[in-house]
Amino acid sequence: MIIGGGSIGLASACVSARTGHNVTVFDPAGFALKRPAPEIDSRVWALGTRSQRLLEDLDAWNSNDRVCAYQSMRVIDARSDARVTFTHPTLGHMVEADWVRNQLLKEVSGIDIQCIQRSVKAITRTGFITVDDGTTIDADLVIFSEGRAATTAVASGFEIIDGGYHQRAVIGTLHSERPHNGEAFQIFTEYGPLALLPLPDCGDQHRVSLVWSLDKLFSDDFEKAPNEILASFVSQTSEFARGHLHFVADPVWIPLSQQSLRQDALGCLLAIGDTSHGILPLAGLGANLGFADVLALRATLERLPKAGGDRIARTVARERCIDQQTVTLVMGLFSDVFRSDQPLVQLGRSLALRTADRYPMIRSFIQELAG
Repeated sequence: MIIGGGSIGLASACVSARTGHNVTVFDPAGFALKRPAPEIDSRVWALGTRSQRLLEDLDAWNSNDRVCAYQSMRVIDARSDARVTFTHPTLGHMVEADWVRNQLLKEVSGIDIQCIQRSVKAITRTGFITVDDGTTIDADLVIFSEGRAATTAVASGFEIIDGGYHQRAVIGTLHSERPHNGEAFQIFTEYGPLALLPLPDCGDQHRVSLVWSLDKLFSDDFEKAPNEILASFVSQTSEFARGHLHFVADPVWIPLSQQSLRQDALGCLLAIGDTSHGILPLAGLGANLGFADVLALRATLERLPKAGGDRIARTVARERCIDQQTVTLVMGLFSDVFRSDQPLVQLGRSLALRTADRYPMIRSFIQELAG
């Protein structure tokens, strides 16, 4: 049983079915395809090569004019001359989150997977499920992939640990004066990290995706500003890396924080994706971490075809623990270090970026960490 019909849950359903298991997915929001709007949606993911390969294996990836490849990422510090550039012919792709889910929904519809538009009240550690209509079901393995709220997971015994860093982010699609030329741009500012990520052009107009994480003090002021004023401030703060910018639709403000579960496995219950680990979007790692969980699930199911659900859950949680904790720690340190105005901290981050830019081995390690 899988709780949550988002992209991570649907990918888990596909790999479970392909390894010979009977799969049922519960999601009260339903399983309808979302019709794409003329403009790229504001919620996009920077998917690395591992995530892309998984989706290709699941027949949920194809060439599309709404998918944008990028070959470089330039990271600079607004308060020093430090910078680092990552380059690779296939560094990653920018895709709409809804586009990925649509591809997985199409794949699920062609497999013997039962999709039920209902919510689940709670689940025991032995896999006894109580649905909101009062029916009960037994499952050998239950996977929670219901997002950060983790409503059913908490009702089933999981405990959320607040990792702090409560902030807000503004996201949106921008018309840019200059083309991005396949480059993702990120600048660490006094207000918080700002990213301008490449999107497909719309006709003869250039497009980028904005992700700007802000402390609440700044976000309250910026949210009140008209779109034209906010876009002008983004242009200036990004040092006109893409020239003058203009919103093509109203920006969206979302709450941010870091959180985790005290345990990712309880009996035959397993939490993955944002349910297990919610991180700051400093490098777009959330979706890549979630798909890495799915890869670990697939490898475990293939390696232990006759194992019980409790062993599967325990094995996947153990294999993913180090990666999740490492990324969470690194994202927290990035947030602390790049917000500080202390001279020694500024010197330290300048040295860190310069060192990463000088040594390809360090850049390769960071790229591998990012998926």
